[in-house]
Amino acid sequence: MDIFSYHLIKAPFHRILPRLATTRALRGVEGLRHSETLMTMKMGRSVMSPLRYGDRTLSFFAWWEQESALQAFLENPPYRVFHNPGWHVRMKFYRKWGRFAALDDAPLHTEYAKPTGPVVAVTLARLKLRHTLRFARWGKPVERQIRDNPSKTCARVAYRPIKTFSTFSIWESEQAMIAMVRGKNESDGSEHREAMVERGRNPFHFEFITLRFAPLSHHGDWESVRDETTPAGVAPLP
Repeated sequence: MDIFSYHLIKAPFHRILPRLATTRALRGVEGLRHSETLMTMKMGRSVMSPLRYGDRTLSFFAWWEQESALQAFLENPPYRVFHNPGWHVRMKFYRKWGRFAALDDAPLHTEYAKPTGPVVAVTLARLKLRHTLRFARWGKPVERQIRDNPSKTCARVAYRPIKTFSTFSIWESEQAMIAMVRGKNESDGSEHREAMVERGRNPFHFEFITLRFAPLSHHGDWESVRDETTPAGVAPLP
């Protein structure tokens, strides 16, 4: 059975930057259907601020034919950066909105579609470069809305120059995440809802997808990748 994983790996820039330029060796990894390698940014910070880009954390999102392929990759990865201490979550894909060609064949596991505990949300986008300023204008308030929402237990935004962007967030429940997206309650804010309206009016991206997952297990050292938005000693998943 196929499985997805999302990894956060703290590493020096000289190990991260080459992986943003090329991941050719990943094409030969047995059982890896698709992956995205990115670098995280400080959520909600101005795109002009150097502080936005100083996170030094590699983000790796992957779709595997089976869990044993993921385990084999972790035991013998093709790049040194994957040997660094990190943390990852293993997940089952159960819902999507939008389209991303590389994931068209990923099956939905509908048996997970009514989660009773935490859920994971991932977005992937290929930006239309002529809309970069518009995207920044509408996207930064949404980042702050997610970052500051008390129902999220982890949230990151990541990119690979010059046009690939991703968000990753873990929520206490599916209901809490949907409340934020729809902005139904005053405490949740309306930024996400308004940005979706603007995106529908004039899309920022030529590919965009939101994926929803049921987490199965998490592994590694959370404290090694924790940022200032999550308290010390509290893992984002039970």
